[in-house]
Amino acid sequence: MESLRVIQAGAGGFGLSWLEIIKSLDFLDIVAVVDIEQTNRDRAKKLLGDEGIHYFDNHLQAFQSTEADIALIITPPQTHKTLSIDALKNGLHVFLEKPIAQTLQDAKELHQAAKGYSQHVMISQNYRWRPEIQAIKKAVDDQIAGPIEYVEWNFRRATNFGGWRDQYKEIVIEDMSIHHFDLMRYILGKDASTVYAKSMRPSWSWFQGNPTASVTMSFEEVLVHYFASWVTTGPETSWNGEIKLYGKNGLIELSGDRPYVTAGDGAKRPLPLVDMAYTDREFSIYEMVSAIQENRRPATDLEDNLKSFGIVGAALESVKLSHEIKVADILSEKESVK
Repeated sequence: MESLRVIQAGAGGFGLSWLEIIKSLDFLDIVAVVDIEQTNRDRAKKLLGDEGIHYFDNHLQAFQSTEADIALIITPPQTHKTLSIDALKNGLHVFLEKPIAQTLQDAKELHQAAKGYSQHVMISQNYRWRPEIQAIKKAVDDQIAGPIEYVEWNFRRATNFGGWRDQYKEIVIEDMSIHHFDLMRYILGKDASTVYAKSMRPSWSWFQGNPTASVTMSFEEVLVHYFASWVTTGPETSWNGEIKLYGKNGLIELSGDRPYVTAGDGAKRPLPLVDMAYTDREFSIYEMVSAIQENRRPATDLEDNLKSFGIVGAALESVKLSHEIKVADILSEKESVK
């Protein structure tokens, strides 16, 4: 695979972990790093140890003065729209950490703007690319439990990030649930049609916003109940959560990140894990590079991922209005570019 050149915007804690990934992949070359904080740039320079890499505190200067193929954007969501559009204007493909943007309106405006460019905009939905998720997906596609008719999905963690996340009113829905909503679409092979959500802030919460939510969704004829909390006082789940998918011939489940199928007679057996050359975030960027070189759309490009982010938007609207929301209504609102 031919190597492509990357400018990474964002070199904070999570950005540094991305730099480690990119550094390890032989199909990518880091040519520049952008961060407004000198401390972050210094840490990135020490990690990379390559005097040929350029460092900037201004993304426009980096995009305009550096020969590159991809802008890898690992910054807070409220910056995503501006950085992405500026990257497109300078001829770069865009690879975004989730979510697309801070708000659905910003995401829709980016989608509208991106239509004017030939480059790809892809969102990293890395949870798709895990062997245990691939095993669940294959079992659903093969209908080993029959067509899935309803789903239980539980996510419980006690996580304290601090920083910009404390600015969110509905933190678990806005920042975390996009992973799970995207997995639902991917595993079921269906798009969400309706969403009804409620949220709350437990008395012991360290988040200012609501870190606990219950969401009931319809994916066409499939009913899904989703519960998520970032302030659990009980046993934690994995980041994937605990997943149970029910069909007339049995149950497909993910428990402790191990995939199983339980037949109608009650016999439970593990599902074989899928062998993958790359997994998780490595696969996400591999998919981006492959799509560019094969002149095709990436699996989780902006247009596709907007359908996942639309579930977030519908859930937020449902919390606010206390009634069920049609996802199509949320996504069909007029798009504009500011």
